[in-house]
Amino acid sequence: MIYLISFLFLAVGLIGGWIGAERYLAFMHHTEHEHEDLFKKNPHPELYDSDGELNRGEYITMVFDPDFDPDDWDPDTDIIMPE
Repeated sequence: MIYLISFLFLAVGLIGGWIGAERYLAFMHHTEHEHEDLFKKNPHPELYDSDGELNRGEYITMVFDPDFDPDDWDPDTDIIMPE
């Protein structure tokens, strides 16, 4: 009788550990898109493709200084190309 109970505990432990390890690895390998907050809170119409699905492609982020004035901006002198 003790052998049967030991075998059942071993089987349940192995199966439970295997399932737990699979879920843990899936959780650790989950990567979230950089703009996932934007997709959830305020999805703009231009983020959707022709089928109505959210396009999670690559996007460019532009940050302007607080004192930026577009009227004073000159692309010939203000753009610096790294060498």
